[in-house]
Amino acid sequence: MSDRPDPRGKICIYPGCERPAVPAHPQGGPQPAFCALEEHNALRAHQERRRLQAMANTPDLKERP
Repeated sequence: MSDRPDPRGKICIYPGCERPAVPAHPQGGPQPAFCALEEHNALRAHQERRRLQAMANTPDLKERP
C-alpha cells in the first residue's frame, strides 16, 4: 500500500458511489466524506449498507421449494 495520497482526491463513501467527495472548506478543516448529492449522507449510507447486507443474507426466492 502506498503512503501517497490519491491524486484524484477522496471518493464519496456512499455505497456504490464513485463521485469525488466535496472539497475541504477553503479556510481549513477536514475534507467531507460524501459527494455533493444531498441524499449521500451518513444516515442514508448506513441505511443503504444495511439494505445491501439484508439482500445478501436473504436466500433467493427461486431456491425455495
